Amino acid sequence: MKLCVFSNDSIQDYFNKGEIKERYFNPNNLFKEIHIFSPTENDVEATKVKKISGNAKLEIYPIGKLNLLNFKSKFNDVLEIIKRIRPDVIRAYNPLMQGWLATKIAKELSIPVVVSIHNNYDKDKRQFYKRNKNYRQYLKFLYTERFIERYVILNATKIICAYRFLVPYVKRLGGKEIDVIYNRVDLTNFSPDIKPELSFNKKTIICVSRLDAEKNQECLIKSIKDLNVKLILIGKGSLYEKYNQLVNKLGINDKVMFIKSVPNEKLARYYNSADIFASPIKQGGVSIPMIEAMACGLPLIISSREDGEHEDIDEVVMFAENNPEDFKKAIIILLNEPTLCKEMIRKGLEKVKILNGEIMEKKEESLYKEILK
Repeated sequence: MKLCVFSNDSIQDYFNKGEIKERYFNPNNLFKEIHIFSPTENDVEATKVKKISGNAKLEIYPIGKLNLLNFKSKFNDVLEIIKRIRPDVIRAYNPLMQGWLATKIAKELSIPVVVSIHNNYDKDKRQFYKRNKNYRQYLKFLYTERFIERYVILNATKIICAYRFLVPYVKRLGGKEIDVIYNRVDLTNFSPDIKPELSFNKKTIICVSRLDAEKNQECLIKSIKDLNVKLILIGKGSLYEKYNQLVNKLGINDKVMFIKSVPNEKLARYYNSADIFASPIKQGGVSIPMIEAMACGLPLIISSREDGEHEDIDEVVMFAENNPEDFKKAIIILLNEPTLCKEMIRKGLEKVKILNGEIMEKKEESLYKEILK
């Protein structure tokens, strides 16, 4: 069987971030061929990233960067390639330009199409940009809502939500065939027993995420200003320089360590260098680093859910209102209550057993088999 994939980012980007994961596009080696349509002019050689396709033959087709002005012009060229491939299923990793191409072509060729949703575009994009007065981006996502997202969601054979926070958004746009399958994390690479990479003489907080406004590391930086702790921030992003300047302004250079990138296979060593994982994210859901950190035996502090939303990890984490003072209070509680920490760690290690990559991979494989009957 053959699968065509419209990836969210270029495969080179995944490679650069150290996020080339075994069988990522081919759960349990279900497919014999994986064909990836990548939104870039030039992509990494398939031989360098072969493990994302497992045992399957891997082909990568750079189709150029996509934007609202050019994405429809790609249709005919990509359609002809897919006609030659003759896939059994098409998969898109967002409901935007890639999703439109995947869904439109699938409809043209009467092929089932699976669309992954990793953002609640109502809250993560439209509401976020409107609140922050970024009206250019807000108008862009108003357009995609009306003319792209709705079309993709209404015409997808199956929709995979990466966490429950996304389901109301999908239902609002008319989605019906919805499965919640959390992001796959290979727990063999994450354990409390893995040797730490770093050693400090004070308690340490870690956050792994892009340095962008919606991830809100500014809250975390300000929260530790008066605490005798170390903060490790792993990730690149548009606010890297701004956050470095903030650290300088607050006079806490000795407390904050910025690390732009760590290969996935080494991440556990950094988690295990810390005592607490904290994420003041302004988005909902469950991020991959949250699951990884729990698997490494860290207690989690995350920002409070909005609108009573619930995820499978919620009973084993500590919530804080999304401001520096509340995160500071939560950190102090965990630093001063080792018994509570141990209980959160124990419950977290139990919880990740039902969220581990093997279970999620099997769910994804079963979904494909269901639509291929």
